[in-house]
Amino acid sequence: MRKWFALLGIATVASLLAYNWFRDEALWHAEKHFHLTTLVGDQNGYILLPPEFVAQPFIRRIVWSPDGRYALLVQTVVRINAPDNPQNYDMRHRVLAWNRTTKRLTMLWESERTQTDIHPERDFRFAFYKGAPACLLAVRAPNVELPSWSVYHATLGGNTKTLGRFEDVYFLSPPEDTVRYLVFYVREGGKTSHLYAPVSGAGQLGEPRPLPSSLTKFATYSMLLSEFPENGLWYSDGKRVIGFHSEFKPTESGQLVGEPSSFFLWDPRANREEPIAQDAVRYYSVQPHTFLRTDTVSQRAVHGAHTRTTSTTWLTEGKGAALIAADSAIAQASPQGDAILYVAHGAAFYRALIRLDAKEAQRLDERAAVEPYLTNGKQIGLALMMYTQDYEECFPPNWGDMEVAQVILPYVKSREVFEVDGVFAFRYLMNGQTLTEIESPTETVVGYLQLSNGRVVIYADGHVKWKRE
Repeated sequence: MRKWFALLGIATVASLLAYNWFRDEALWHAEKHFHLTTLVGDQNGYILLPPEFVAQPFIRRIVWSPDGRYALLVQTVVRINAPDNPQNYDMRHRVLAWNRTTKRLTMLWESERTQTDIHPERDFRFAFYKGAPACLLAVRAPNVELPSWSVYHATLGGNTKTLGRFEDVYFLSPPEDTVRYLVFYVREGGKTSHLYAPVSGAGQLGEPRPLPSSLTKFATYSMLLSEFPENGLWYSDGKRVIGFHSEFKPTESGQLVGEPSSFFLWDPRANREEPIAQDAVRYYSVQPHTFLRTDTVSQRAVHGAHTRTTSTTWLTEGKGAALIAADSAIAQASPQGDAILYVAHGAAFYRALIRLDAKEAQRLDERAAVEPYLTNGKQIGLALMMYTQDYEECFPPNWGDMEVAQVILPYVKSREVFEVDGVFAFRYLMNGQTLTEIESPTETVVGYLQLSNGRVVIYADGHVKWKRE
C-alpha cells in the first residue's frame, strides 16, 4: 500500500511540474508548432486551443446554455433529389443539442421534408432550465393554418415530447427559479385572453392561468424580453417580475413610450401582485462571466480578376482581437468565457480557451512574434561557427556590419536572416578574435539582431537569447 501511495505522489508532482513547465516555458513553442492562437485583452489573456469538429453543415444558429455545459444548434439539411435538376430538392430543419463534456450531439427535433425555409432566429424560441439538463423549444411552421407554434419539452439527452400547438407563444424564464412558464393567448368570440402555464423540469405542463390584466397591455413585448434577464424585467430575487402601471404606446421600432405611474411585483408561481415603491425597486443583475465578444467583419477576397465578399469572425476583448475563421458568419462565446462555438463553411466547430493573466499572455504573444528572429539569430550564430572552422578558429575582422554579413552569407539560407521587417538589423561586435582567446563562449556576445522592443543576442558558442529592452 505504501508503494502505491509513493507512486501516486510521484505522479502528482510530475504532473504539476509538467503543467507549470507547459504554461511557463513552452506555450510559445506549442503556438508555433500546433497552431495555437493567443488573444491579449484588456482584462485577461487567452490561448485558443485547436478547433474540434462539432456538427455537419448547415448550422444556422448557436445558443449556449447559461452554465456553458450545452449548446443548441439550428440546422437545415438540403437534399438534391435529381442531380440534373437543382430545383428538385427538399429540406429538413433540425434542433441539435451538443454536450460539451461528452462531445456528444443529439437531435431534439426534426421537421418533415419541406421546400419551405424557416428563419433560424424568428421561428425558434428556447428556454433552458436552471439546474436541469432540459429546455423548452418552440418552432413556428410557416404557411400553415393557426395555431402555428409547436412547443416541446426536451431533455438535452434526446427525449422530446410535445406540449401543444399555440397561435403565439413566449417563454418566461425566472433566472433563479427551476420552473419555466409558457405564455400564450387564445381568441374566443373576438376576445383575446392572455394565459400562462408552468412547465416543470420533468416536462409536466400545469393548468393555464390568466395573466394579470396589468401585464396584458404589453404582454407580448414584456414576455419576450423576460426570456433574457439582462433586459431588466426581473426583481433582484430573480423570481418576480417588475411591472408598472401606465399607458404605453408602441413606436414603429417596437419600443414603448411613456412614464410609469406606479410599480408592482408579480409572482408567477402564486399569480399574485403586490405594490412596491419606486425607490425600493431593485433589478436582477447578471454578473458577466466574461468580457469576450465575437465580431463578424465583411471583407473582399481577390484572386486575379475574381473577387468575393467573405465574413471573418474575430474573438475580441477590449482592444485585443484574435482571428477565429476567415470564412465564418456565426460565432458565440460561452457565458463563462472558456470556449467558443463558431460556424465555418456551414459546419460547427468548437475551440476551448485557456484563460491567463493579461501580462502573461502579452509575454507569450511577444515571444511568438520574436520566435522567427530567434531562428534567424541561430542561423547567424551557426554561420559564424562554420566560418571559424574554415579560418583557423578566428572570427571575421570587424569590417562593418553589412560587410561581415556579406562574408558569412554563403553559410546562411538567405540574406533575409539579417533583416527585421525588411530592414538590415544585424550588429557585429567581434574583431578577429580566436575561440581560444574567449574564456567563456556561453557568456560572450558576438552580435545581435536589433528589434523595436529588444534584441536577439548571439553568443560565441552559437546559442541565442531574447533580451527585452
